[in-house]
Amino acid sequence: MASFFSCAATVFLTISTFSINGCNAYGALIEGICKQSQDYKYCMSVVGNDPRAAAADLHRLALLSIQVMAIQIQDTLDQISRIHPNLKDPLAQRRLRQCKSDYDEAYTNLQSSFSSTSRTAYMDAINLQLTKSLIVHITN
Repeated sequence: MASFFSCAATVFLTISTFSINGCNAYGALIEGICKQSQDYKYCMSVVGNDPRAAAADLHRLALLSIQVMAIQIQDTLDQISRIHPNLKDPLAQRRLRQCKSDYDEAYTNLQSSFSSTSRTAYMDAINLQLTKSLIVHITN
């Protein structure tokens, strides 16, 4: 999962940076963005193979990357909901509740990022992600 978030964050931040300049996104640009991620193959499989990405400008590509992340997070939350009732071990239950809390927070942050990006307030979205990353780093 860390690879997914790393890939998505790289895509989003790179796209947001280029979007300020109003460039168009093409396959070579998507490939270049994915080369900057920690997992090139995964990035290309998620973003590069999405038919919407090939025709998207950078603004739409940023929105698409956020939507893909949101779907992945929601899928994980659905898995947690299916697993949790079957757990008998209190420690495992507590850990899964913490995971759910972390994913709920990530989903909320993505909604804020999507809203900022929709308004082309790219720096707001970037600052939100950087602030959250800094808080996580300090508290861990």
